[in-house]
Amino acid sequence: MVLKKILVLGAGRSSIYLIEYLLKHAEHNAWQVTIADLHEAAAKQKAGDSPAARAIGLDLKDATKLRNEVAAADVVVSLMPADMHIHVAQLCLELGKSMFTASYISDAMQAMQAEVTAKGLLFLNEIGCDPGIDHMSTMELIDGIRAKGGVIKALYSYTGGLVARDCDTNPWHYKFSWNPRNVVMAAQPGPARYLANDYIRFKPYNRIFREFESVEVPDFGPLDAYANRDSLPYKDYYDLASAHTILRATFRYPDFCQGWAILVFLGLTNDQLQLQNCDQLNYRDFLNMFLPPDDSPTVREGFERLLRERMNLDEAQIATTLVQFDYLDFFSDRKFKRTNGSPADLLLEMLERKWQLAPGDRDLIVMHHCLEYELAGEIKTETSTLLLEGENETYTAMAKTVGLPLAIAVRLFLEEKIKLSGVLIPTDKALYQPIMEELKAYGVQFK
Repeated sequence: MVLKKILVLGAGRSSIYLIEYLLKHAEHNAWQVTIADLHEAAAKQKAGDSPAARAIGLDLKDATKLRNEVAAADVVVSLMPADMHIHVAQLCLELGKSMFTASYISDAMQAMQAEVTAKGLLFLNEIGCDPGIDHMSTMELIDGIRAKGGVIKALYSYTGGLVARDCDTNPWHYKFSWNPRNVVMAAQPGPARYLANDYIRFKPYNRIFREFESVEVPDFGPLDAYANRDSLPYKDYYDLASAHTILRATFRYPDFCQGWAILVFLGLTNDQLQLQNCDQLNYRDFLNMFLPPDDSPTVREGFERLLRERMNLDEAQIATTLVQFDYLDFFSDRKFKRTNGSPADLLLEMLERKWQLAPGDRDLIVMHHCLEYELAGEIKTETSTLLLEGENETYTAMAKTVGLPLAIAVRLFLEEKIKLSGVLIPTDKALYQPIMEELKAYGVQFK
């Protein structure tokens, strides 16, 4: 049996299920799995004592070492930050290696389509949770409706990485289960774009968290949803020429969007402005820098006045927001640790103190699709819902739903059960059917 080599770039919090799955199958498939991370200790921890694993430290800025590792691999899995995928992709294209990521296809990646196809390579993107499982479960619904003669009229698709209800211990009702910086930068720079009754709608960043909707999730209850990125490309991705409405959105527990909208309004999620000597700044003064000047005797009272007069919140909403900001210590004299950074960097430092999963905490993935379709002259609705809790703060539902689809796709590719080429997302039945079927064994099952 010929040895096949898999290069996994990144050993962060979303990698554990992916790596364990690949190492499990490596034992009888003659695979070697190289786990590369900027922090070699993280790679070694994920590799464990598996004889099929090789753990290395790798800085992507080390062009020679990266080239050598990609050249030696049969397939590359990138769990690096989204903006770094394109550099890996260019190297994979040059060296003739297929590549898998859980991230959205960038314009630069899409532009490689002709060359990737011509070389017979597969660059499979958006094969994680959202994007990923959302595509595959949506296509299962769509293909099922079409098989009985239905014509799709509307698609609403929602996903949220949340905390399990009994582990929800803060007034924001949120804890980090994936890259914290991505949470801070969510929906930026905007606008969100979607289709509503045949009209293209735009929602600028400053409105996204203020104009959320409440969605009743079967067997769960209401969640708030804010418009997610650009929903329009899915008209083509899902072949929805007949659809009048297409909306993809992100779930949060009630109260989160209201509080986050305040942070956005103030400019505290801004990543462009650079502040100096931040370690001399306390949390209260940081907030005060972004409040309009007034004659309020304290920062807290000035903030409360802004909520009432500029944000037009009612008394109950003001009380909730004050509790949220108190929880993050916004009115305290605690000082920042970092020396320089953007408002988003400082906000992230504050959140990382408070929003970590505690030992024994479980996260929660909620995914919900609603399709309206016409069949025999009648308008009907079909829904599909996933409720999946993690095991603990390490083996999270987020890591499972990001890592396992990637891992299964890599296995199918190496076993030559996937024979597609090009820059793709998993909407083809040859991709989504076997992956979704295997995911059921891991509890990833829709109702």
